Amino acid sequence: MMNHLWRVTAVKVTGKVTPGMWVEVLKSGTNAPPTIKEIGMEVERKYGVKLLPGCSLSNFKIEKMG
Repeated sequence: MMNHLWRVTAVKVTGKVTPGMWVEVLKSGTNAPPTIKEIGMEVERKYGVKLLPGCSLSNFKIEKMG
């Protein structure tokens, strides 16, 4: 199975998440971009803050790294 690494960077203020904050999301077996739930889990793991309910993918820049 192929692994795909995504870099997700906040572009809008959403609660305690501010522009420039970023996380990496590693996905296995699919080349689909990360979901808001996956992004939220990584933001909470890295920064200790939860995404606000209703936060959308449009608040983030999603780039495929490999």
